[in-house]
Amino acid sequence: MAAAALLAHGPSLHAEGATLIRDALLIDGTGRAPQPHSDILIRDGRIASVTQTGSAAAPAGALVVDATGKAVIPGIINIRGLAGLVRSPELPQDHFSQGSILRHLASYVSYGVTTTATLAPQPAQLRAAQSAAKTARVVTPVRTICAAAPAAFRGGALESAFETVRTPKAARRAVDNLVKAGAEFIEFQDTVTVGPDDRNRRLAVATVERAKRRRVPAAIVTHRAGLARAAVRAGARVVSASIHDLELGTELISEFVALGVIYAPALFAESTGFAYEDRPAWIDDRYLRRSLPPGISGQLRGPVQVTQALDPDRALKSHRFDVARHNLRKLAEAGVTIALASGSGFPLSFEGYADYREAVLMTEAGLSPLEVIKAFSGGSAAALGIDRESGAILPGRAADVVILNANPLDNIHHLRDMHAVFVAGTLMPL
Repeated sequence: MAAAALLAHGPSLHAEGATLIRDALLIDGTGRAPQPHSDILIRDGRIASVTQTGSAAAPAGALVVDATGKAVIPGIINIRGLAGLVRSPELPQDHFSQGSILRHLASYVSYGVTTTATLAPQPAQLRAAQSAAKTARVVTPVRTICAAAPAAFRGGALESAFETVRTPKAARRAVDNLVKAGAEFIEFQDTVTVGPDDRNRRLAVATVERAKRRRVPAAIVTHRAGLARAAVRAGARVVSASIHDLELGTELISEFVALGVIYAPALFAESTGFAYEDRPAWIDDRYLRRSLPPGISGQLRGPVQVTQALDPDRALKSHRFDVARHNLRKLAEAGVTIALASGSGFPLSFEGYADYREAVLMTEAGLSPLEVIKAFSGGSAAALGIDRESGAILPGRAADVVILNANPLDNIHHLRDMHAVFVAGTLMPL
């Protein structure tokens, strides 16, 4: 069936049908070399088989996609995002309403993100959005545990996404409550200025130890090497922010390798504190405008640009970003598993486009496109503990598949040239 006909069938194709993607260049998400001339059979929402082109016939009634000259990668998995917060000043939807969550999840899919983690200040709206339409899958920590909500978010809609605790006992109780509320992993965020008694360290360790006892994966969101080390020693599986307070030495990197730490640097989120001041070319990118709600584009070119131009800490933020890039390269070269935590959906970081920009920044930091694709699929799946279900195009895994019109290993920007996206075997409208 011709490609145009494939896309025309998008809204009516269901997961229980069979689809054969024929003659693709397969980049399976494991880090292995690409496999040319691959046939990928999808049945009942899962990868049924991966074979050499022509070695197996299409099942009767299957949708056949001619992928000659195209590349296939696993659906992108983002381990740190936020659906439903950013809203247009021109639209009536409230923060975290079912409508705003649905719009953001649809935006993720249109950029090839088939699974995203998101905070859920109003869990009922998130669950209703998930059941209302076929969208990106959601994995949630419900809220992020911290000693205090970040100052910039206090008094606003985002403050409800934070679970504030003051003692280790309260941190343990918060973990229990979040697991009861449906949290699929636990996240602790470093938000308090360091003092003689680093309360964040005690709270983070208590949080992580309790999550480990409850057999729920735990992530630490911190820019400080010392706190990251304390948390991973206590059992944290993931560091989902850039460490930028110092350049990592051999000893700490070796410890991360030995402990099996997964590192998700969130470079784009790191850059948003200063990047808009220079009005980078990507602000005018049509690919970005797809992700922006009405009225936001003017704010990026106006108030945000002026605020960052006048920021006395701009040089420091730029320096920290450089440290973050160096640390990512050193960790990747040492063999630490890398994942994607774009921070998309938080202020100044938009659903889907931020994930694409993260890929660009990772390659600029020294990772190869193959390493980036592995990070965005297998690495992220491992971070969320769903690597037996998702994160690779292998028989038995969920059929979350992105078909690209060009090979992203030749140029990472080809990630934006999408032909089709499948979530659990269902072809999604783009």
